[in-house]
Amino acid sequence: MKKVSDLLSVLIFFIMIAVFSVSMLVFSDKSPKFESSNDIYGQSERQIKESFPLLSSWRSMYSSILADVGQRMIGNIYISDDGLIRIISRIDEDKTKRITDSVNSLVERHKDVNFYALIVPTASGIYSEQLPMVINALDQQKFIDDLYFDLDSSVHSLDAFTPLFSSRDDYVYFRTDSCWTEYGAYMVYSKVIKKLGFSPIRLSAYDLEYAQRSYYGDLYKETYYQGVQPDLINIFKNKNGSFVTEVKSVTDGEEFSSASLYYSPALGTDKQLDIFLGGNSFEKCTITTSNTEAPRLLIIKGDYANMFVPFLTPHYSEITLVDPEKLDNQAIEETVDIDSYDQVLILFDVGQLAE
Repeated sequence: MKKVSDLLSVLIFFIMIAVFSVSMLVFSDKSPKFESSNDIYGQSERQIKESFPLLSSWRSMYSSILADVGQRMIGNIYISDDGLIRIISRIDEDKTKRITDSVNSLVERHKDVNFYALIVPTASGIYSEQLPMVINALDQQKFIDDLYFDLDSSVHSLDAFTPLFSSRDDYVYFRTDSCWTEYGAYMVYSKVIKKLGFSPIRLSAYDLEYAQRSYYGDLYKETYYQGVQPDLINIFKNKNGSFVTEVKSVTDGEEFSSASLYYSPALGTDKQLDIFLGGNSFEKCTITTSNTEAPRLLIIKGDYANMFVPFLTPHYSEITLVDPEKLDNQAIEETVDIDSYDQVLILFDVGQLAE
């Protein structure tokens, strides 16, 4: 059976190469001039679709046939019964060491500030027991524990693994995207907020709003596999109000201001998850709330942070997010005055730290 599957895979591959070559000749007058970008959701993807209108259809057919013959892996994406899962299988030890050294150095320079670390597992960590044994998935719980061990002892480690694992049968990760859902973010918030010194707001205190009922995320756009249901983008809105009075973000040195955490125009783009804080393009984002006497929080962030922030706004007077990947090798201290904050939260997912 495996030989038949491999033969079909090779045959399909060469058929697609031939079709792609012919189609590029047919549509050569529309050949894309690519910008130097790694953004698969941006202009480059639109140019590809314009130049090769059947690309998504062929990729969809290819993925479906592979799944039909028992080939569940497409690149590093696993086709499960419930959705698509990006498999994290290796650790870039040099990168993780640089990260822990950088955090420890930062803590050493700001000893009077309370530091917290929240490392969030991805779906392949939470659902590892459901993966075939032949898939060499990273033991994310061990990875997180080892990383916490290497951090300065004054850094308070927050457990995201346990609440996500306990809720694994619920909608805590998207089916077509590598990010967690707002519900997954809430489940973690409801546990870790206690270690930050606050009582969690009950889930019943939120109204659930469906911002998008047919979302297809990054995993779908890499496979175009049709055998998975589209996702819902949910927004949890506090029944007592948003508490947010102003949101200021800085992107490429230009400042933008808003009165909401949610950027609705993103729903009409290829990056629909950018509805949360406008996405991950900013170097710095400052959220001011009506809780003028509450503490100030600085978040050194990865991609998962944007969907976590809405649950924090009732507890802080100001929340500032800084994305170190957007700082062009500048020190964080050149962007914010760390000593002016009561707490610093380092929030990343395993995928960003391990690979």
